[in-house]
Amino acid sequence: MQSILEILNKTVAYFQSKGVPDAKLDAQLLLAHVMQCKRLELFLHFEDPVLPEKLDVFRELVRRRAKREPLQHILGTSEFFGITLNCDARALIPRPETEYLCELLVEKYLCKDVQAEFSVLELGVGTGAISLALKNHFPNAKIVGVDVSSKALELATENANKLNLDVEFLQSDWFENVSGKFDLIVSNPPYLSDSEVESAEPEVKDFDPLTALRSDDNGIADLRKILGQAPDYLNDNGLLACECGVNQPEILAEEFSAKYKKIESVNDMSQRSRYVFASV
Repeated sequence: MQSILEILNKTVAYFQSKGVPDAKLDAQLLLAHVMQCKRLELFLHFEDPVLPEKLDVFRELVRRRAKREPLQHILGTSEFFGITLNCDARALIPRPETEYLCELLVEKYLCKDVQAEFSVLELGVGTGAISLALKNHFPNAKIVGVDVSSKALELATENANKLNLDVEFLQSDWFENVSGKFDLIVSNPPYLSDSEVESAEPEVKDFDPLTALRSDDNGIADLRKILGQAPDYLNDNGLLACECGVNQPEILAEEFSAKYKKIESVNDMSQRSRYVFASV
């Protein structure tokens, strides 16, 4: 039987030949998943043999990853801002940029009191990541999440039930079926152009739902819809927070400055303009 170290070394080399990003980390995570242990525990047992039945399961997962199926789809979960979400092809895989949006909201733009009561509308919930992360942090917040995709809403509901978090989900094409006003509206809408989708990694363009990725007008059409209508659904002093694509926050801030008391472009962790925050 082959040892854990032998299997990992062969898998890393194979992944690298297939252009898989983070080949070493992915190999370790997949093997840890099959061995039902933490990744770091593998390092303590490099010389241990892997049973044939475990190796057969591992080889199937390796085959899938080599075809560039996202690691999160293979493992079935994704970590996001302190919660573990079920993750599959029904919705966009939560990104670090979106997690940082939640961090900005919690640390800078929302009140520090975790027991505070306020209302939130998330447009385009996908897996439910933002809504559920905020509900987990602010248990007294009233949160409504909408999505046009029934499959995404199904996944978001599964995640809410799994985490025992009370979020209302509603099928709606942006504001179409939304009523009432909110203290915060937050969204990670589609914002890629056709050329950006085409040049994306296979994990993105071949496995994420296209409707969650691309938007008309060079990627900015849905953001314009949201910024144009959001003031009608915000309470006084309410806040809109959106994740955007390259150069889009500045364009939006200029176009919609007259509709908001304050509108600003905010950088992501790599200091690229990524978010637009607007208050009424």
